[in-house]
Amino acid sequence: MKTGYKLLTGVIVTLLSLLCFVPCTFGQRDSTIVLKEEVVVTAQRMNTDRRDVAESVVYQNREEIIRMPLLTSPDAAAAIPGVWMQKTNQGGGSPYIRGLTGYHTLLLVDGIRFNNSIFRSGPNQYLNTIDPLTLQRIEVLRGQGSVQYGSDGIGGVVQLFLRDPGFAPDTKLQVTGRVYAGAMNHDMEYTGRAELELANANFTLLGGLSYKNLGDIRAGGDLGTLQHTGYDDQAWDVKASAKIDGIYLTAAWQHLVQKDVPLYHQLVSGNYSRYHFSPQQRDLGYMRMRSYYSTKFFSEVRFTVAYLNSLEKREKQRPGSSVMRYERDNVNTYHAAAEVISKFNSRWNAATGVEVYHDGVESSATDYDQDTQESTAARGLYPDGTTYLNTAIFSTHTIDLNRVVLSLGARYNFLQMKVSDPVFGLTELKPDAAVGNAGVVFKASEVFQFIASTNTGFRAPNVNDVSSFGVADYRYEVPNYSLEPEKSFQYQAGLRVTGRRLEAQIFVYRNHLRDLIGNVTSTYEGQDSLDGFKVFKKENVNKAEVKGIEAEFQYHTDGWLTAFANATYTIGDNITRNEPLSRIPPFFGRLGADLKVAKQLTWRIEWIGASKQDRLSSGDKSDTRIAKGGTPGWTVVNTRAQYSYRKCYINAGIQNMFDKAYRIHGSGVDGIGRSFWISLMIELSGSAR
Repeated sequence: MKTGYKLLTGVIVTLLSLLCFVPCTFGQRDSTIVLKEEVVVTAQRMNTDRRDVAESVVYQNREEIIRMPLLTSPDAAAAIPGVWMQKTNQGGGSPYIRGLTGYHTLLLVDGIRFNNSIFRSGPNQYLNTIDPLTLQRIEVLRGQGSVQYGSDGIGGVVQLFLRDPGFAPDTKLQVTGRVYAGAMNHDMEYTGRAELELANANFTLLGGLSYKNLGDIRAGGDLGTLQHTGYDDQAWDVKASAKIDGIYLTAAWQHLVQKDVPLYHQLVSGNYSRYHFSPQQRDLGYMRMRSYYSTKFFSEVRFTVAYLNSLEKREKQRPGSSVMRYERDNVNTYHAAAEVISKFNSRWNAATGVEVYHDGVESSATDYDQDTQESTAARGLYPDGTTYLNTAIFSTHTIDLNRVVLSLGARYNFLQMKVSDPVFGLTELKPDAAVGNAGVVFKASEVFQFIASTNTGFRAPNVNDVSSFGVADYRYEVPNYSLEPEKSFQYQAGLRVTGRRLEAQIFVYRNHLRDLIGNVTSTYEGQDSLDGFKVFKKENVNKAEVKGIEAEFQYHTDGWLTAFANATYTIGDNITRNEPLSRIPPFFGRLGADLKVAKQLTWRIEWIGASKQDRLSSGDKSDTRIAKGGTPGWTVVNTRAQYSYRKCYINAGIQNMFDKAYRIHGSGVDGIGRSFWISLMIELSGSAR
C-alpha cells in the first residue's frame, strides 16, 4: 500500500500548494472572480447550486461522455472520481461507491428507481443495459441516498439523465439529424447510432437507434484474446416534451436488448461449458407532468407514472452433461409519484412527495436433455408470481442563512413482499424503515465551503435475498424468509473550493453498517453440497465499518490547459468476522491534463492506476477471480484527441499505451490491452415550414 499512500499524499500536497498560490484571488470580491455555478439535482431532488450542497456530489456531462472510447455506460461512469467499476464479464459493470456495490448502490434514470426486487449483491450487469449515447449527464451522490430515494442508497446513488430535446425559439419547425460511428481495433468495438430531433417553441421530439458489436477483449501484455467476452447490443429510444398553458409534459421510452452475453468467469473456470444471458433486455417508459405556480407551497408540482421491464434469460450447461437449463426471470415494475417543490421564501426550499413502486416477478426454469430431447419444468431462481410493494413519503429541505446553508431530510418507507413458493410455502414480509439526514455548509468565502453531514440509511431485503434457490456465483443458495433490513449510519466532513481557476473537494467519511445480510453455510435436505456447490443461505449476521478519503481537483489556465487529479482510499472491515470486508477496492486514482492545441483541436493525456489489494476476506481468498495473495497493483496511460469542424466531431485515442496486463480488483475479466479507437459524430440541422 506504500504506492497508494504516496500518491494520495501527492494529490493532497498539490491541492494545498495550489491553495497557497491563489488565496489573494479567492479572498477578494471583485469582478475578476468567476465562480462555476454548477447545478446538481440528485443530492436534494431539486435543482441546487453545488456550492450549497452538504453532500459529496460528482458528475460527468455529455461533452465529456461523447469524447470517451464509449464501450458501455459502466465505462462512462468509471471515469467519475470515486467510482470503482468491477466487471464480472464484459456484459456487466457494477459501480463501487465508498466500498459498496450491487444492491447497496442505487441506480436512477431521470429520477426513477432502476433497482428492482431481484437486484443481486456484488458486481452485476444492470448499469450496462443503459445506452451511453442517450445520456446527457451522470451524477454520483457518494455515501447516501436512502432519505432522498429509499432502499439501497447506502453506498451512494448513480443517477443517469437522458438527453432532453430542447425547444426552438419560435414556431418554425427545426429539424436536426445526428450520426455517430465508433470503432476499436482487434474487432473489439463497432458502434453506430442515428438520431432525429424535431423542435419548435412548444414541442420537441428526439428519437434514435443504436447498434453495438463488442468483440472478444484483447487483454494487455501476453494475456491474448479473452474468448467468450463479446456480444451484440441493439437499442432504440424516443423522448418528447410539450408546453401547454404553462404545463410541461414529458414522455419517454427506452428499449435495449443484448444477445448471447457470456458469463466469462464461469466459462473460463470450467464450471460451465455454456453460461450465457440471451437475451438481457430492458424497457423503461414514463410520463411526467410539471407545472409551476407563484405560491410558496407549490412552486412546482410533478406527477410521474412509469413502467419498467427487466427480462433475463440464462442458458447453462455443465461440462460433460447433456442437460441444458433454460432460466427466465422477468420483472414488471409500475411506478407512480407526486412531488411538490416549495419555495417558502428566498432562503428556504423543499421537495416533498410520495412514491410507490410495485414489482411483479415471473421466474421459471426448464431442463432440456439434448440426448433424449425431453424437457422438465423446474422451479425458477425465484418463486413465480412474487410481488413486492415499495411505498414512501419523504421531504428534503435546504435553508440558506447567508454564510451557513442547512440541509435536512426525512423519509418513511413501507415495503410488502408476498411470496407463494411451490417448494417452501406461502410467506409475507412487511419491513419498514424511517431515516433522516442533516448537513451544514459553512461559506468561509465566495469560494471556500466547509462541509459536515450525517445520515442514516437502509436496504430492505429483496426477493433475491429471501427466496433465491439455486446456483448463484460459486455457491448454491437456499431461501431464508426471516431477514430484516440492513442499516447504516454515516458521517463525513469536507472542504470544497470553486474558483475561476481551481475547483477541488476533499471528503473524509466513516460508515457504520449493521444487520448486514451475508452468506452462511447451510444444508438442504441434510446435504451441505448440491450440484457440486456448497450450500449457503443469507442471514443478518454482519456488523461492518467502511471509512475513507476522497480528493479531486481541476486547475484551469486561461483557455489552453486544464490539469486534473483524483484519488480515493477506502478501508472496510467486517467487525463480526474480524476480517476485511469483501471486495473493497484498493487505493486508486487518476492524473492528467487537457490541452487546447489549436482552436478546433484538444488533446488529453491521463494516467490511471491502483495499488495492490491484499486486504482480503475469507470469501475473497476462495474467489477464483482474485489472484492468490491479492490483486497486483497496476498503472495505465491513455491518450486521446478531439478535432471539431463546424458540426463534425472526430475523437481518436490509444488505450493502455504501454500494453500493460492488469485486472481491476474483484473483476472476472482482465483489462483491455493496447488499442486504437476512433469515433465520428456529424450533426446536420435546418428548418421546415
